[in-house]
Amino acid sequence: MKVFRQPISLSFVAIILIAAILLLRMFNTHRYSEPEKVIAWDVVSYYAYLPATFIEHDLTLSFTDHEHVGTYWPEILPDGSKVIKTSMGVAVMYSPFFFMAHAVAPALGHAADGFSVPYAFALQLAGLFYAVLGLLLLRRVLRRYFADWVTALTLLVIGLCTNLYWYSLYEAPMSHVFSFCLFALFALLTELWHERPTVWRSIATGLTLGLISLIRPTNALVVFYFLLYGIWSKESFRDKWNLMLKSWWKLLLMAVAVLLVWVPQLAYWHYNTGHWFFYSYGSRERFFFGDPKIVEGLFSFRKGWLVYTPIMLFSLVGFVPLYRRYRTHFWPLLIFLALNLYVVFSWWCWWYGGSCGMRALIESYALLALPLAAWIEWVASRKGLLRVALWLLLLAASALSAFHNVRYLYGSIHWDSMTRAAYFDSFFRSRASDRFYSLLEEPDYEAARNGIR
Repeated sequence: MKVFRQPISLSFVAIILIAAILLLRMFNTHRYSEPEKVIAWDVVSYYAYLPATFIEHDLTLSFTDHEHVGTYWPEILPDGSKVIKTSMGVAVMYSPFFFMAHAVAPALGHAADGFSVPYAFALQLAGLFYAVLGLLLLRRVLRRYFADWVTALTLLVIGLCTNLYWYSLYEAPMSHVFSFCLFALFALLTELWHERPTVWRSIATGLTLGLISLIRPTNALVVFYFLLYGIWSKESFRDKWNLMLKSWWKLLLMAVAVLLVWVPQLAYWHYNTGHWFFYSYGSRERFFFGDPKIVEGLFSFRKGWLVYTPIMLFSLVGFVPLYRRYRTHFWPLLIFLALNLYVVFSWWCWWYGGSCGMRALIESYALLALPLAAWIEWVASRKGLLRVALWLLLLAASALSAFHNVRYLYGSIHWDSMTRAAYFDSFFRSRASDRFYSLLEEPDYEAARNGIR
């Protein structure tokens, strides 16, 4: 009897490899054994909703007057009331892992207070889980257009050679891997909805968009990918318009699903502040839309995206072959990218504090993987020395991007004070030289708040 075997999918193997590397590194670093290093900085605010609600049973955070002083970082309003700074989207994504940790903590001999080792481990595991899930979803999107080996190479580049790797491992509970996962899901749902706009696909797309915006409201810009998807000519615009008109009630259902996701957040704001809509970042943190720092955000040595993640330059170059072969995606991706860069770099702290590379763009890799794959596919179609040179260029950019993660880990890339001199002083070093710190230039956060950036 003949046995037919399905050939092994290289793209699936690539994801297994990435997952194995992340899992092994997570256990080797033992970060979760020090909860104060996991539940730190922005994670403090993302996470606060869960222990405040399910352990302290007090969303007003009044208990922080005499307990957990310094553990929660609420914004203090003029009337003395307290509000959690960030929206609750990341907490929603944490929640299954939080509940598992809360259930097993006493049995493992740890305090069920929300801040012991099991909770830190759960948050680390959550980040790794959503990173891998995001790659699996992205694989489904890419395989609709590209060969399996192109998809595999694209996933390896995105997963191991960008700062997504750092935020899947060393700072996994930050918001970016969660948004990356949802962006990949939204891209897949966008395509499925346009093929067959069913009720359930409409609800799923709306819920995903709602959660994306609940994690980081500015990421709601991804809706332009949905709105512009499939438009590249007058005829395609007419077809898209007709589809929207025909499906108007499903679009309304989608909008209701978005609003449904936001109901708990609106209720929380109203409960704590008396306002259904509330800007919880205060008056000292805002956007300067008249002065976006796009050039600095892309090319500066302080935190330039293409300086510290140079492999993504080929994603931008990939818009050319994307236009030639996959016009369905060209305009929605290009317009989303332009709007996203403008908004991201209009923030008062355009370098986004201490971070590995330009962390605010990590979630968009789920969409920018398409032009990157188009570029890889184009390179494969070249011949002779040009093809060899382009492959070597890809390899060099990938290696440099990955090495930046190593340099950041060992301190030869500073979290917010890099300069050209500091960058090249330790260019071939994983650890900082003796003169490295004298070459740094600390940003003036106070001036940036006032628009001097």
